[in-house]
Amino acid sequence: MAATDVIKTALERNWGMVDRALEGLDDATLAQQPNANSNSVAWLLWHMTRVVDTFVNSRLQSKPQLWVQDGWHQKFGLN
Repeated sequence: MAATDVIKTALERNWGMVDRALEGLDDATLAQQPNANSNSVAWLLWHMTRVVDTFVNSRLQSKPQLWVQDGWHQKFGLN
């Protein structure tokens, strides 16, 4: 199996698990912080997508991250 196939399979499996874990959660639950020192599920999901964006686009393809290319950093005020 080619390295690209291994990476694709791993990412698909990972996001499948994420989808199952998020199933049925409402916005309030996603935004809730268990305590002041913990991040919400929504923040963790955002962080995971940023890591994948960086890995797939910047590292593997030598392309700009979608976060920058599509202007999401500006939409979130994180220039």
